Amino acid sequence: MQIDENRISDLEIYLIRMQRSILDKMFFVDKVFEPFDTIVDFGCANGELIKAMSQMFPEYRYVGYDISPEMIGAAKKNVPGAQFCTSWDELGVSFESSLLNISSTIHEVWSYGTPESIAEFRERAFRSGFRYICIRDMMFDDSLDRPADAEQLSAVRASADYAGQLADFESVRGEIKTQKQLVHYLLKYKYTQNWEREVREDYFPVSEGELLAGVEADYRTVFCEKFTLPYTRWQIGKDFGFTLRDTTHIKVILEHK
Repeated sequence: MQIDENRISDLEIYLIRMQRSILDKMFFVDKVFEPFDTIVDFGCANGELIKAMSQMFPEYRYVGYDISPEMIGAAKKNVPGAQFCTSWDELGVSFESSLLNISSTIHEVWSYGTPESIAEFRERAFRSGFRYICIRDMMFDDSLDRPADAEQLSAVRASADYAGQLADFESVRGEIKTQKQLVHYLLKYKYTQNWEREVREDYFPVSEGELLAGVEADYRTVFCEKFTLPYTRWQIGKDFGFTLRDTTHIKVILEHK
């Protein structure tokens, strides 16, 4: 599986987008209470989340994992006091006393992975015995599997400003007929800087139910929130004149029993 810099035409813009959601990616810090000593950031990119967390919560050990050597190289320079690696076998952590953070990574694993690499991800994330597994990502709700809202779709089609993006999206993913397709488009139409990558990436490759079906029975869900980013809702309202009520993201905390 290749989820690295070769798929991203403008790394600087990509990283800026990731950094803007840093605070939201720390959603779990006031919701986990069983003792743990290490935070493993799966798909750590340039280590910006670890950098922010290590300054706010220096009592933890931080380990970043990413398959991109360039990202790991940048992370080591960015946060010299943390550990970073491209090999899962080099983590060197006690899983039962560690929290695994998986933020904005799952949709990439499913989008670019093979059945084998997805199975490997499930094994590492859900069957290693982490004390906590914290997930934050784009994820569709089953309620999106319905015909597209006629007024919303009409407003999108009437916008000349984003006609090119809409045409590209439908050439890749087919004519928009369902609310899931419409919401998928609304999540990505603004990302023009890396458009060739974004238009082809599947933001909704797996549902919550499909994802959590691979979790061991030894885990229980202690927190779950479905939401839409406030900025996304505001931007859609500004560009198309309607308020998106559908949820687009999920936050989940799983605790080992």
